Amino acid sequence: MIRAIVVDWGSVLMRTMDIRPRLAWEQRLGLAPGDLADLFFRGEGWEAAQRGQATLDEAWEGVARRLGLQDGDVADLKRDFWAGDHLDQDLVDLIRDLRERGLRTALLSNHASNLPDLLRDLGLEDLFDVVVVSALEGVVKPDPAIYRRALDRLGVAPEEAVFVDDQRTNVEAAQHLGMTGFRFRGSRHLRRQLAAVGLPVTVPPLTPVPDIRAVIFDWGGVFSPLTFFRRTEEWERRLGLPEGTLERVLWGREWKQLETGTLSQEAFDEHVARGLGLPDREAVRRFYAEYYAEQQIEPRLVEAVRALRGRYQVALLTNAYPDHAEEVKERYGFDPRTEFDLYVNSAELGVAKPDPAIYRYVLDRLRVQPGEAVFLDDLVRNTDPARLMGIHTIVFTDVETGLADLSALLGHPLTR
Repeated sequence: MIRAIVVDWGSVLMRTMDIRPRLAWEQRLGLAPGDLADLFFRGEGWEAAQRGQATLDEAWEGVARRLGLQDGDVADLKRDFWAGDHLDQDLVDLIRDLRERGLRTALLSNHASNLPDLLRDLGLEDLFDVVVVSALEGVVKPDPAIYRRALDRLGVAPEEAVFVDDQRTNVEAAQHLGMTGFRFRGSRHLRRQLAAVGLPVTVPPLTPVPDIRAVIFDWGGVFSPLTFFRRTEEWERRLGLPEGTLERVLWGREWKQLETGTLSQEAFDEHVARGLGLPDREAVRRFYAEYYAEQQIEPRLVEAVRALRGRYQVALLTNAYPDHAEEVKERYGFDPRTEFDLYVNSAELGVAKPDPAIYRYVLDRLRVQPGEAVFLDDLVRNTDPARLMGIHTIVFTDVETGLADLSALLGHPLTR
């Protein structure tokens, strides 16, 4: 029986839903979108702060040195860096309700030592029975020791606890200990997962929105399930690469440049060749063919789009590479440029999700207001800014649930 719930902080309870303050600094400093977050969160200072080996201020001092900032600028940057962060109030209410119903609650976060003070400032000091912060423990997830400390302080066995985190490796570490692990995909999906393991959780029904005029779909993780991630460890072993190399090379800074059109496909391929130790672009193309060999298109989504067109404007909004539409057409016989009323590829536009500008561009092209559109994406970080704008959003976790939620919002079956 589940007796406790343990949740992460960053990207779960507290999420960066509006990246515009960071984008403004990146433009000012001549950085690419996303560089500022990478500079901070992947820097040595933040790593040390999470382990209790440095303060948060010391982490920012390292960033300031890298960027050549003066003291006054650093204070403004720190303020603006966190300005787009928002607390998930629905998740707070869910945790509070479970605690009132007798469940033990814990926060388990890789964070600097200021997190308990932040909880107090936000009025959340009574939300958790136990708060375990890596900086105060000297150990970080996914080290099993920090999970055991949380469990010991809660007074529960691993099989009596649910763990919620946005990072796959952290969830897997909890599962290896015997905990029930859920990767966070939004509070609505979490409610469904908790209810499925017998917790007293309700999932409020979706009510139809009568004014919907447009439906906007993501591609990867929606139309095309991301099954290739399951083969990452296998490929790292085959190529003799350290763990995490494939994700860093394929989806790091260079990918962000590719998906915004600031890096060519040729240059990206050359980067992949260097990062994976492949001899040339031909070897890279062979790697792509094998690594992505299992990728398919979801026929139920294709049918849904064809059923919706005519009644609604239907758009595809994807962060992708320059030849995405042409490759999809060649591989699946499905042409995104003709199957949708609007096809928007970040690499062609020069703007990528979660920048609010790309959502505004789609709305303007479709000539609809935010409240007249539904957006489906598999990433919470992409649905959050759309929801803040007033767009109705669905975090896409699987075909059945996603289409059922869309049908509920539209108020009719998705059939022709």
